[in-house]
Amino acid sequence: MKWSWLIVLIVLFAGPVIWSWDSDTIPVNNGFGWDGNMYEMYTQYLPEAIEQGAINRFRMQRMLVPATVYGIMKQAGLERTPEQVILAYRVVNMVCIGLAMGAFLLLVRLCKWYWETALLAFAALFFSMPFMKMSLFYPILADIPAFSVGMWAVYFWAKGWRAGLLVTILIGAFTGPTMWVYGLLLLPGSIHVESRTNLLARKWWTFLIPILFGIAWIWVWQTKPEVFLDPPSFSQSVRLNLLPVSLGIVFLYLWGAGQIVRAVPSMVERLRSSQWLWLIPFAGIILGVQYVIQTCAGPEEVPQTWSSYMLLLLQQSVTYPGGFLIAHFTYIPGIVLLGIFAAPYFTRVILQFGPGPFALTLVVLGMALGTETRQLMQVLPWLVFLFSAILDKHWRFNPILLGISILVLWLAAPWWSQFAIEAGTLEGQFLQEPAQRYFRFHGPWMNFQSWQHQVFIFLGITGSLVLSWKFGLIQSIGNSDSPVQKQK
Repeated sequence: MKWSWLIVLIVLFAGPVIWSWDSDTIPVNNGFGWDGNMYEMYTQYLPEAIEQGAINRFRMQRMLVPATVYGIMKQAGLERTPEQVILAYRVVNMVCIGLAMGAFLLLVRLCKWYWETALLAFAALFFSMPFMKMSLFYPILADIPAFSVGMWAVYFWAKGWRAGLLVTILIGAFTGPTMWVYGLLLLPGSIHVESRTNLLARKWWTFLIPILFGIAWIWVWQTKPEVFLDPPSFSQSVRLNLLPVSLGIVFLYLWGAGQIVRAVPSMVERLRSSQWLWLIPFAGIILGVQYVIQTCAGPEEVPQTWSSYMLLLLQQSVTYPGGFLIAHFTYIPGIVLLGIFAAPYFTRVILQFGPGPFALTLVVLGMALGTETRQLMQVLPWLVFLFSAILDKHWRFNPILLGISILVLWLAAPWWSQFAIEAGTLEGQFLQEPAQRYFRFHGPWMNFQSWQHQVFIFLGITGSLVLSWKFGLIQSIGNSDSPVQKQK
């Protein structure tokens, strides 16, 4: 393992961060942004907010970071002015990024990945918008801490420390609402499982998920057309002229996810084994978290219930042709890059891990269909680990392709960190559409034109990868003649 190269990448990450440390924050609500405006209030007046019931159940699931910052600043005697609160969140974000990097490096050592895999995964993960731009430009959010907790959860699972996994789930339950899904890793399965999985012989099973989605979508379209045509203020209506293309992209995505559905009978058979005992403390954590939420949260109505969330997935998944896929690509483009490389061998690796990882992967792929990327920050570490494990097992990278990939990710990262919405440049566009519409459907601070640009960039990268495969720039580990294949 060439740790010196990882040190170089960390230095390259630190450069733009240090350069833009004193840069402007988002020019919305005096630098607090939209959601950050509420977290700033909780940070300044936490006891009063709880006493007056100003925190609803949804927000209570993200209160660990505001409560921690409040406690530290109070004990240190720091005045909780807006400027000091923003600075405190910037420091917290940098600390959490460092913790996430630590978990990543421990994961690399534990899994004994090839150095090429580690370098590409590191660049794909940390050279991205949340880490190089959002952590300083829009600091008052719980996204970075949530990701850090999720990364440690993956490490504890890979290490086999289920007690540590339970602790991270408990901590993460108050940094983001999706942390509970890591409890699926308590089901049978581990990184060391190598048992053979019997797939259903008939491949038509791969169409099961798209068919079920289509039935549900048509039923909601007929019974509740307002979900698509007159959505709530935080959403956006479906563009009818683009609907066929949108549905086609969604069906293709679901068909790809349906490849692993063929292993359901084998997974059910494996679930008859032991290890169920760990679900008891997990259930206790869930009940304890719910008790805290019900006790401390105010009576304000929760913006999303499970039923409304499912309807939102159906609506948002087809808002634009691949709109959410493009938003995810813009947010953390390296995950898409890793996913494209890992796609040919995705099924065989995830099935070897066992029922827990199998179930978690299905849930994350389903959430990614129409969930805002920020809500996925806690579970994205699982996809990073999964794609990296696949690449390390089945691929070796030509040094030229590896260098080009890391260089492109690095060159894109400073642009994210330096980009700021100056007064007068995008002001008109922000006045034309609600901020939440920008945040959810154009990706963070993307207008429709930049969304189109991302489509062309996505197609360009895909075409480059296809050409790289055709001309042998990507080498398979199964090719004994590969000049870059190395032994562990």
